[in-house]
Amino acid sequence: MLALSEQISGLLATRLKERSTHLHHSIRVSDQNSCAALASFIARYVALAPDFVAAFETFLSAADIDGVMAQQIATAREFLDTPIRSTSSEQQLEAEMYQAYLAHRVMDELNDVLKASYGCPIMPLDMFRSNLIIHHIIGEPFANHLDQVIELLSGKLISALPTEPSIGFKIKSYLAGSRTGPATRLPCLTESSSIRLVMNDLNSQIRLL
Repeated sequence: MLALSEQISGLLATRLKERSTHLHHSIRVSDQNSCAALASFIARYVALAPDFVAAFETFLSAADIDGVMAQQIATAREFLDTPIRSTSSEQQLEAEMYQAYLAHRVMDELNDVLKASYGCPIMPLDMFRSNLIIHHIIGEPFANHLDQVIELLSGKLISALPTEPSIGFKIKSYLAGSRTGPATRLPCLTESSSIRLVMNDLNSQIRLL
């Protein structure tokens, strides 16, 4: 994936000008320049995807875990590394956002499994909310189509876990030899934010990026 320069971020801000007026009602942008705030949000989201994939790869290697979990992360890596054919910088950036969303969603689903089944989350838990923001920026029905792809992959992961009983023992051994959980070594995206996601069911506002 190409690094996002300030120039590219400016192009995205222009592309978001109309979209920013039609965001989901749960998204609040406190910055007066909402397009620039959204562009910065997306730039950081895209830039973090390879770092999070690398963190998962490091964890799996340290815990000596392969099989279906390693295949999931390999798929996330493939999403990021697939060459993009585009005719403009704007299209390039749109494609990078889709790629990052797919990769983040794969990792989010795997993170949920690691947390629920083994008590070992890899990513900061606020990525769920960041993914929701990107989902709304992408817009439906295309974002729903991308989610369906991820749900198929997640179903494959969950159905395969009973056939790999050694994973639990490996993670327990890994945690016993680690002073801090892997999630504490990854950047948290809840600081210095001008974007909020209003969770009506929780009656709260969650700081994002």
